[in-house]
Parts: sequence; C-alpha cells; structure tokens
Amino acid sequence: MLFRSLSSLILGLMLCANKGSAQSIEPVAKYVVLITVDGMRPEMVSDLTMPSPTIKQIANDGIFVERMFTIAPSSTYPNHAALVTGARAVHHGIYYNSPFLGNNNATNRMSYWYADSIKCQTIWGVAKQHGLTTCSLFWPTSTNSKEIDINIPEFWSTEREVDNLQFLRPYSTPVGIFDSIQKYATGILTTPTFHPSTRNREGRTGYMASYIFDQYRPNLTTIHFISTDAFQHATGTESNDTKMALSSVDYGINQVIEGLTRAKMIDSTVVIVCGDHGFVNTTKTISPNVWLTQAGLLTDNPDDWRAKFHGAGVTMFLYLHNPNDVEAIEITKRKLSSLPESKRSLFRIVEKDELAELGCDPHVSLAVEPILGVAIATNTTGDDVVERFRGNHGYLLPHDPTTLVAFGPGIPKAKVISSISITDVAPFVMRLLGIDFHTPNGKFHPEMMER
Repeated sequence: MLFRSLSSLILGLMLCANKGSAQSIEPVAKYVVLITVDGMRPEMVSDLTMPSPTIKQIANDGIFVERMFTIAPSSTYPNHAALVTGARAVHHGIYYNSPFLGNNNATNRMSYWYADSIKCQTIWGVAKQHGLTTCSLFWPTSTNSKEIDINIPEFWSTEREVDNLQFLRPYSTPVGIFDSIQKYATGILTTPTFHPSTRNREGRTGYMASYIFDQYRPNLTTIHFISTDAFQHATGTESNDTKMALSSVDYGINQVIEGLTRAKMIDSTVVIVCGDHGFVNTTKTISPNVWLTQAGLLTDNPDDWRAKFHGAGVTMFLYLHNPNDVEAIEITKRKLSSLPESKRSLFRIVEKDELAELGCDPHVSLAVEPILGVAIATNTTGDDVVERFRGNHGYLLPHDPTTLVAFGPGIPKAKVISSISITDVAPFVMRLLGIDFHTPNGKFHPEMMER
C-alpha cells in the first residue's frame, strides 16, 4: 500500500512539473465559464422544492452529474484547487482552508490565499500559454496570480477592523478594475452588504461577470458563489435561510447567463456549475484537542506542546511539535482508545497509510474522522462533546458529495451521468477549449460531450 502511494506521488509530481504536457486539439467552445456554488448538494438540482430554476434549467439543457466526489478532506480550498489542477492535495499543495501554524490561534484568520501556493499547473496558466484570456472572481488561492488576466481574488485581512473591500482593491487586476466595476456594474460595495454571509452579494457577483464579459470577453472564467456555505453552516441544509441563499446564488448565475447573452457570447460558451463539497446536518460536536490537553500533550502556551489536531471541516489531523516524537503518537492513541464507548463511538482513527492513499498531507501522523452527523471543534479546553445542530462538511469518506451541471455547444442535452471525481473537471474544461490537459489524478469523461 505504501509503495503504491509513493509511486502515485512521484507520478503526480512529474505531471505537475511538466508544463509542456498540454497539447492543442480541436476546440468545442470559444469560451468556458466554470462556476462553483459553495456547498452545492445534489439535492439542490434534483429536489423540486429547492429554489434553483436556473441550475435546473442548465441540467435540463445539458448534463447533470448526480454525484461528484471530492478530494480529501471535502473542504473549500483543497477542492477549489482540485478543480483548477485536476490533482489531489498531496500534489497541488492546498491541504486545508488554512495552513497549520503550530499552536497558534492566528490560524483562524489565515488561509491559503496566494496563487503560488498551488504546486501544479492550473487551467488558468495553461490557457494563457495557449493564447487565451483568463478571468476569475473570488476564487480561493488566486491572489497575486500571474496566470489570471482579470482577477478579483478571495482575500481578506487578518485584522478584523479592516474594511475588506478596501483591502481587496489593490489586489484586483488590471489596475482600476474594482472601481470600474462599482461605477458601471454594481454600485458602491460595502463590507456589510458584500460579506460572504449576505445573500445580496450573489447578484452583484453576476453583475461583475456581465461587465467583464462585455469589456474583455475572456475565454476562461472561474467564479465562486459563497453564501450557500455560510447559511448551511449556520442553519442546516433544509432551512429557509439556506433556501433563500440558494435562490440568491441561482439569481447570480442567471445574471452570468444574461451577461453572456448580451455580450453575444452565449452560443459559443459552455457554462459549468458545480460544487466544491456537499453538506450534511450534524447534531453533536467533539473536541479532540481537549483530549490532548487532558493527556498532557497540549497547553495554551504556543511554545509548549507536543501534539495538536488541526481542523479541516469535520476531520482533524494530528501534527507533532517534534516530527520524530513517536511517543506522542502512542499517548494520543491510548487516550483516544481509553475514552468511554459513548464518546469513542463518535469517531474513527485514520492511520497514516490510509491518509497517504487519500492524498493528504504526508506530515500528518493520524486523523480523527467523526461518524456521519458528528462535527468537530478546535477548542483545547472545556467540554469535549456538546449537543449542537448545524450543517457541516469535510469528511474523508464520501458522506458529502457535490454535483455538476453544464450546458452549451458540444454538451449532450438532458443527459444524466452517475458520478465523476472533482479532479475530472479540469480535463473537461480544457478539452472544451481545445487543450489536452494531463493531470495527476483527473481523467476526461467522453460521455460528458457529444460524440
């Protein structure tokens, strides 16, 4: 098993390093728009009670992938990187939403923002190598990208009192684009009305895209809609708040399509809408770092710790202060095994070999994955198990798959496809644009296109 994992890693690194592996073929579409709906569940397409008429129409006019399985863990940043690279985390380098910074609470405000954190070739970069124009709106890990021509990245200040929209302005390219969008497309944007947990931002994101289509006509556009994640976390998968968030995202996607129509691009464009992960409802929360504190492995002193769990969605990954501290691993396992059955039954221990098979960070010693319906918290003291209802994602096992719909030239009509991997999207996008894009883990599915 370990030999197979090492062989896969070596092959993946070779593919990541091979910048000349993409060859030109006959294009199917002149333009591709790849849209992510954060936390998009298959039911958001298939359930008639879900307010998503635009998304449902795309499925009716094109293809509907019933289950799209994510990479591990099923969190936003690793899977957005997978979408643009066709690679798992061990190859593209984005293991979590936030990097592990040791026993430091600053991790809570950090993220993998910068594009050079991605270690594989991306669809943006290869598209530019082939002379195409690229655009992105609020895509994770896109800040300071040299591969994106028109870019408003997902980026925020670690200082809570900073106006994040003002903070974002100098990182948007080309120079002046942020002000032009406010003047000609959205009106003045403010943090309170354009926050990820506000529904009215989604229509404005659609207006931004429409303006860019009219002015720049990019060949490849990636767009991230956000509020469906925030409201599912806060209120669960079936709440009215979640449905209203989905409705606002659906409206934003409708504005994207209207913008393509006004720019006379629609007949030459494939629009792809997919999620980065799904969601499940959880009723309990466990805090594994409390168990490390009880075992004497963790304190509130940033310099005084031996082991700490780093949270990624509902899975926690164990890091060691000293990577050679084998005793700390054994103490952790004994502590977890000694818990009463009422607590021990709420999770499983995931060993290093399985994590390697899943493409997780090779520096992780083990992981704790809760059972379906149980979430995690990162606190180091206090209650280790609490009753709490909310929505969550981030499992290693495929408990929370997402989905994909697409329509446009070369796409079959009203076709249902049972499943693909999220790493298969990048080869699909590039094949549409006439580029044979080789990835460490993704593969092209010919059934997603007309023969």
